Amino acid sequence: MNSTFHGLETAKRALFAQQNGLYTTGNNIANANTLGYTRQRVNFAATEGWPPASMNRSQFAGQLGTGVSAESIHRVREFYLDVQYRAENAKVGYYASNASAMAKLEDILNETGKDPVGLARVLNDFRDSWQELSTNPENDGVREVVIQRGHAVADTFQHLYNTIQFYRQDLGKQVDGDVDKINSLLRGIDDLNRQIAQMEPHGYLPNNLYDERDRLVDELSGYMAIEVEKIPGESNGNAKAIAEGIYVIRVNGIEIVNKDRYLELQVDRQDGYVANVSFGGVPVEFEDLPLGKMKSLIENYGYDDGKGTYPELLAKLDSLADEFAANVNGAHAKGFKKDGQQGGNLFIEGAGAAGIKMLDQIEPDDLAPSLTIDGSGDGKNARNVAESIQGVMSEYERMIGRIGVEAQFANQQRKSAATLKTAVEENRLSVGTVSLDEEMMDMIKFQHAYNAAARTITVIDEMLDKIVNGMGVGGR
Repeated sequence: MNSTFHGLETAKRALFAQQNGLYTTGNNIANANTLGYTRQRVNFAATEGWPPASMNRSQFAGQLGTGVSAESIHRVREFYLDVQYRAENAKVGYYASNASAMAKLEDILNETGKDPVGLARVLNDFRDSWQELSTNPENDGVREVVIQRGHAVADTFQHLYNTIQFYRQDLGKQVDGDVDKINSLLRGIDDLNRQIAQMEPHGYLPNNLYDERDRLVDELSGYMAIEVEKIPGESNGNAKAIAEGIYVIRVNGIEIVNKDRYLELQVDRQDGYVANVSFGGVPVEFEDLPLGKMKSLIENYGYDDGKGTYPELLAKLDSLADEFAANVNGAHAKGFKKDGQQGGNLFIEGAGAAGIKMLDQIEPDDLAPSLTIDGSGDGKNARNVAESIQGVMSEYERMIGRIGVEAQFANQQRKSAATLKTAVEENRLSVGTVSLDEEMMDMIKFQHAYNAAARTITVIDEMLDKIVNGMGVGGR
């Protein structure tokens, strides 16, 4: 025979369960604008019916319901969407960093826009001045223009080299700063793993810790492509089946985070280049660096004794400066000055883009535009000097063209990756973000259920009052 107070217990359970629903809804509303928060839902489950299966059970047509319980409060989140988002986030981190580095190079070289004033224009002006000198070899004013434009070429080479080197050093500082940031994220994830591992065996679902851990993992994925695996907690204890367990994070098969420890990223530099990359002493080859912002920074900064976008560009500038000086000096040396002496060097050779300069003692009369020894001023050698510059100009234009194509490709890849990331992020937000309209509907639903449970208690109370105070008084 069921208890007289069976209905009260059923209604009481309903009260507590709907109350939990209301509190969870309120928490969702409170965190609607909290970064990284995932909406939560209460798992309601009907409690075991009465009577239970037993040998001496009461005979009923069927089991009588005993109410409801809030089994758990879980996050509404899809792990597969997290995997997709982190993969696209790594691509965005890589290509966005590449696009930024290439944009800086384009700004430094200044060969685009309506009024480009980069090295190409300065070389062209220098060549034009020699062509002008070929038609006016005796004009001191034209000779002075040649000298000033020669200084301008050397100054531009030096400016480009020093500016690119400055930005390369800035990339090195970014590498160091991001290494610290990555290690801080790994340390935070490891700490959260430990806290979660301590709480889950007691039957708790630490949703706030889950959210914070996922936020850190999302941020980490922008620096490097990672693989995340959920590992259930220890079998002992009272951990729920839906508990998420700890995260094991791998990079190229290396477990950088597991249940026992995390491995710090180490980036060693030598002679101005990245020499080694490792996680806790486990080396990673440069070719196997995971896609992400860190790989882009290292590739642009330079590694392995001169490989990389910026170092290779600096080496190319050195080569162009040396070729320019050698070509101009060689052509000029074949000509003759006004006094009949053979022309000498105009530029320092072999000093690279950082060291190239026009010789300080060069005066207008030191120029040798003629091919005749009597210095009659035929201007033919001036044309030869002008033609000697053309090869460097063509090579420089090809270099600028390659940089432009690479910059365009980096921007296209960045936009493509950003579009895919946005699409995945929208799908993820549609699942896990808080919708105030939906929460208000749930609030009304739980409120009505709570009121109905309270009304049930009132009705049962009236029934019991009738039994206690209204029965057994006949015949008094």
